[in-house]
Amino acid sequence: MRIFRHNSLLQLATAACGFAFTMVLLDSEGLKQWALQLEVSQTSLIAVQLTSRLRQMLAPLGVSAMRQEALAALNRVGWSDDPAQFASAQASLLVNSPHNGNSSAKVPTPETLALTTTAHPSVTRGSIIDDVPQHVSLTPLPQLMTGQRRAMALVGDSMMAVALSDILLRQTAGNSNLQVIRAYRSGTGLARPDVFNWMQEYHAMIADQEPNAIYVAIGANDGQGFVENGTVLAFGTPAWIAVYEERTTAFLNLLTAHGAHVVWIGLPPMKSGIYNAKIAQINRIAYSVVSRNPLAVWWNPATYIGDATGAYRDFGQTSDSRTVRLRAQDGIHLSDDGAALLAPALLRWLNTPKPDAAQIAPTESLGSPKEEHATGLR
Repeated sequence: MRIFRHNSLLQLATAACGFAFTMVLLDSEGLKQWALQLEVSQTSLIAVQLTSRLRQMLAPLGVSAMRQEALAALNRVGWSDDPAQFASAQASLLVNSPHNGNSSAKVPTPETLALTTTAHPSVTRGSIIDDVPQHVSLTPLPQLMTGQRRAMALVGDSMMAVALSDILLRQTAGNSNLQVIRAYRSGTGLARPDVFNWMQEYHAMIADQEPNAIYVAIGANDGQGFVENGTVLAFGTPAWIAVYEERTTAFLNLLTAHGAHVVWIGLPPMKSGIYNAKIAQINRIAYSVVSRNPLAVWWNPATYIGDATGAYRDFGQTSDSRTVRLRAQDGIHLSDDGAALLAPALLRWLNTPKPDAAQIAPTESLGSPKEEHATGLR
């Protein structure tokens, strides 16, 4: 004899409401962060107000603190849903390896840096350039003197955190002439300091370390409107461009304030035509700002991972007829193979060979299209 149990609609509704209440109770902070990252509009502003009020109401229960402690514990054992944290954890296994040669290395002080740390005047606003160059050469930094070490920082959003940082960390692991500083965070950008303020967080991310060579890859999340002085500015409008240029200029001035040299890695071509048009606008602003700073250079990755015209492509073919994926499935981020295609030119810019390795001529010109063929891709 079979017994069937039926739940009434009221029971199902009660269970669903109970589940929803439990999720809200446990993740009110997550709901607030979700609201903050919505495209700026009147609806998103209301969502931020409601979720912030909800979080304040639930704060006395202490659930949010317990949640943060639990996430911190999980992160310590290697679990994270943030690609940046995952990449950082994987890279740490290499950088902190006992075979690395860096395990007992001290953080370099300004006195031991190879580059000047003299501050320079801040770069101010100017006109926005209509287009960006496809081919940009990277002149290597001056060679290190005996006993000196280069402090390299990897800075940016998920365009740095996913694949690119991992490849750069792997290929520099074991180089005792190089101190690597990780300062990247997925889901961030310069458009929304209300979500993550790089002007406040950067120094906290590098702690007491002072990089003298910096790679920046940022802006993938910035194709959206934002609020400035209580006014919603739509993406791409003259007012939006003016404010975003100011924020980009301020951030670059922050990075170079103590004489650090910067390679600002432009955003690669994107699969979505609408999104790619936004990225092109962000690239134009970044290129214009960087071009006015004597310590920085804007570098275009499209020459290496794009097609013959610099447009988006998913795959590339090696010289031995193997086909490899250059971009992630989302059509935005780099794959490991795509990031590896950028690494040679970027790392030669550092001009920091491993101990006992042949020195790189400081007059070598990098970043030319022929380097793409040197990687084995076509």
